[in-house]
Amino acid sequence: MKISKIIAGFAASALAVSAMAVSVAAVDATGTDGEAGIAFAGGDWLAQYWLDGKEYPSTAHTTVITGDGTYTVSVDAAAEFEDEETGEMVTADGTADLAFAALQVVNGETLFPGMVITIDSVKFDGVEVALTGTPYTSSDDKVTTRVNLYNEWVDKLPEDARTIDGLAADATATPIDKAVGEWTTMEVTFTVTGTGVAAGEDVAEDDAADEDVAEDDAADDTAADDTADDTAADDTADTTTTTTGDKTTPDTGVEGVAAVAGLAIVAAGAVIVAKKRK
Repeated sequence: MKISKIIAGFAASALAVSAMAVSVAAVDATGTDGEAGIAFAGGDWLAQYWLDGKEYPSTAHTTVITGDGTYTVSVDAAAEFEDEETGEMVTADGTADLAFAALQVVNGETLFPGMVITIDSVKFDGVEVALTGTPYTSSDDKVTTRVNLYNEWVDKLPEDARTIDGLAADATATPIDKAVGEWTTMEVTFTVTGTGVAAGEDVAEDDAADEDVAEDDAADDTAADDTADDTAADDTADTTTTTTGDKTTPDTGVEGVAAVAGLAIVAAGAVIVAKKRK
């Protein structure tokens, strides 16, 4: 990328932000329920990724929260722009610094009310950066769970802000410095508490319940078969002792019913370059 293109990108970004007055647009994360990922904008706003269901040159590596436990997510930054010489769209890996960064969980407030996320580490290209304050857990419109990592537009902590011990005195929306230099991969490791279940515990319990149901069904089927055999034997005995009249054998059977519940995933519209509150 030529220096003139970089300068033009910075100028265009600055002009756009100024013209928009960095307007507020709270956007709910979109995707699989419980899916956690990183939303960010590079320092020049060229490389971005928002969990809004849209496609970006940047690539997110997400995970699904299933209960209390430790998880890791990451994002590979990339920017797409028009080459000034050829007029073709070019994709370049990496970015520099931060304009915004946050960990978000799709529908987290509904799935796990009161869930607290503690940031264990934040790394850029494998190098951990120091936290200058305590990150807090809060929500976007009581739907998306969020932990701001760098959000300079938060005027005051939201009412639902929480940390592992209530609300830390040094809780902040900018726990990491925006001046992180050039980077390609951002990785966040975090610990979830307050869900009421251990990660994967609900799945194990469901599997055990399914096994019990299967065993009960097998026992019921065996009992039904035994009853059918006994009935057939009785009918045979009746036939041999009856010399007149018609013999009618009724049909018998055991029928099982399975119910399947579908998950409705509601996608909300999003603004690519948006100032984030909370």
